[in-house]
Amino acid sequence: MNIKSLLLGSAAMVAAVSGARAADAVVFAEPEPMEYVRVCDVYGAGFYYIPGTETCLKIGGYVRYQINASELDNDEGFDKYGRATLGIDARSETELGTLRSFIELRADYTSGGAGAASLRQAFIELGGFKVGVATTINDDALSAEFDSGGYDSRVHMMGYTWDGGNGFTATINLEEYDNNYDYTPNVIARLGVEQGWGGARLYGAYDATAEEWFAKLVGSVNLTERLALEGIATYESGSSVYSVWSNPSDSVAAGNFGYEWSAGALLKYAATEKLSVGFGGQYFASAHDSYSNDTVGTVLNPYAGNDDWALGAIIDYKIVKDFNTKIAINYWDGDTVDQLGEDGYFEGFVRFQRNF
Repeated sequence: MNIKSLLLGSAAMVAAVSGARAADAVVFAEPEPMEYVRVCDVYGAGFYYIPGTETCLKIGGYVRYQINASELDNDEGFDKYGRATLGIDARSETELGTLRSFIELRADYTSGGAGAASLRQAFIELGGFKVGVATTINDDALSAEFDSGGYDSRVHMMGYTWDGGNGFTATINLEEYDNNYDYTPNVIARLGVEQGWGGARLYGAYDATAEEWFAKLVGSVNLTERLALEGIATYESGSSVYSVWSNPSDSVAAGNFGYEWSAGALLKYAATEKLSVGFGGQYFASAHDSYSNDTVGTVLNPYAGNDDWALGAIIDYKIVKDFNTKIAINYWDGDTVDQLGEDGYFEGFVRFQRNF
């Protein structure tokens, strides 16, 4: 046997053994590619695609701690409360426009151990159509703490918003706040414009239960890059769910009676990127003489015809990004305060809030 024959024989043997082993080898399946969470920038910061879908989701909210103080005799001293709010916002695009659902949960804990958790909002939007439990569109006033623009909490609602472009919008809502006293909802409409100079919103509402109507104008003008002037004016035919109220009558009266008209203003100055200050006031004229609905009947107002007023100052400071503090000092006076045996009194608070 020569060297050439030996090499050829060895090569053949190696090939045969390798082939036999290859036939017995275990074949592993390729792993599925991992799908990472993707950022969704269509609707602004904080949205992410739900894996496997084209739906964008955002989870946000805030944690707040606030210390209140008041000179009013029956409320003198400090009062504290903590609040946690969680919002879940889901959006996607359809042939009829943006489909959105929003849930807001809130829990409070106050001095004395009182606390409550509630569903604040749960609504669905498609294009300009909106239905569910949501904050009334009447939630609009000065960016202060002494003012009142009327009812500003949650309602059962159904409505439509038209976006005309260039900052112009129009909204009409059917809203129900009360305990279904009848089959007729309240009707409220808003016309608004928001542009570089500032903005303005005109409201008109009809309370079907009280059979009274309400009108309000809220606006702001940017006087300079740092200085802005805000204003509010309201008028009511009688006491309704949308009525404005001042602090003293709201604190002691049996019901929300409201005022025939009110007017207020706030001057706000951005001193730095972190610090802003504001000062203003609001006048409340001719308190309504009664309030009525199908449950309580007619309640007479012991402060009917009273004129009241409020002044206030606010300091907002951004400690770091998403962590803010606010100091508010308000002064209340007028006929109702005099009727309570007071000479005018101060209220205020210190607030810490972390947004996420």
